[in-house]
Amino acid sequence: LSYDPIHRLDLFQLPTSEVKLEAYLDKITRNGNPITESEPWQLQEFIAQGMEYAAMIVVRSNHLVTMTCCPSSASQLNYIHVEVPSIREWIEGFMAGLRKSEYTLTGQLCFDFMVVNEDKRQVAYPIECNPRVHTQCTIYNSDDVRTVLGSLLLNDTSEKEEKMIQLLERDYKNRSDSEMMNVYWFYNELFKVVPNFWLLTYNESDDSNRRSKALMQDVPSISNRVILVGLMYVPAVLMSLILLLPVIIFMYIAHYGSGGSNSLSDGEHIWVIMMKLGVFLNRLAYLHENVEGDFWMYDPVPFLAKNHVQVASRLLATIWTGVEWKKIDFAIGKVVEVGGD
Repeated sequence: LSYDPIHRLDLFQLPTSEVKLEAYLDKITRNGNPITESEPWQLQEFIAQGMEYAAMIVVRSNHLVTMTCCPSSASQLNYIHVEVPSIREWIEGFMAGLRKSEYTLTGQLCFDFMVVNEDKRQVAYPIECNPRVHTQCTIYNSDDVRTVLGSLLLNDTSEKEEKMIQLLERDYKNRSDSEMMNVYWFYNELFKVVPNFWLLTYNESDDSNRRSKALMQDVPSISNRVILVGLMYVPAVLMSLILLLPVIIFMYIAHYGSGGSNSLSDGEHIWVIMMKLGVFLNRLAYLHENVEGDFWMYDPVPFLAKNHVQVASRLLATIWTGVEWKKIDFAIGKVVEVGGD
């Protein structure tokens, strides 16, 4: 089955009316991903009541070397490792089944699970599997964890496997929620601050409703450390605003000239932006609790190259070719194009 980065988020459900079905089939055809004999789609049972998780495993000769698991979403760009017994039980059973078969598996697999409560116990249902490395591997981010992971990949032993479980528990399970290590991507969090508008729609479709609810929340406390970090970024922010001022003015005039309307006033939008900016600066202020997926102080080149060269070049390519794009994935440095993979 081919990977469809756009319609995988639709969760279109059957049964439905013939009118809705025809409308959806017409939509995916216009988007360049029609259902054909050579490009079939697969129907799956829809499990609504449950918690979705993503898991990545490393396997050597049908033996589970290491596993990481985290709460999942349609576009996964934040990772906090959790140990889910029902998922580990399913994966151990999967490994046991492989050892009894004629097949030998070595490599990396990533799964999506729905965990539901049945008869007062948690049951894990696998809903997707991909034979590849997952960006979730960024949870292995402490220096000693990386060392053990490298050693495991070269020569795994039961002692090293147990050591890895203990280290992940140290970094995640044995901390309070406020100290829980969170893996994020800098530009993904930055663009979350900006509301959806006619030229750029980065956030989810219900972003306007979420911002309306944010107005009803208490103003988050801002520590001196966050204020200091904000002041450090003032020169860069001012320079960016000066360079973008003509574009901002044009977008503002074009929006109101087209009769566009928002559920929030300009003042309310600015207030929510400031609240979200405070959350963003909090990540930068407390780096021991918030780990950027690409940035490493000993080698910043991957962070700079992916965000400022790769993504920028892919956006310029869409302008050159005229191909419409739908979203930017800063985790893998990808610009998702209509009809692309």
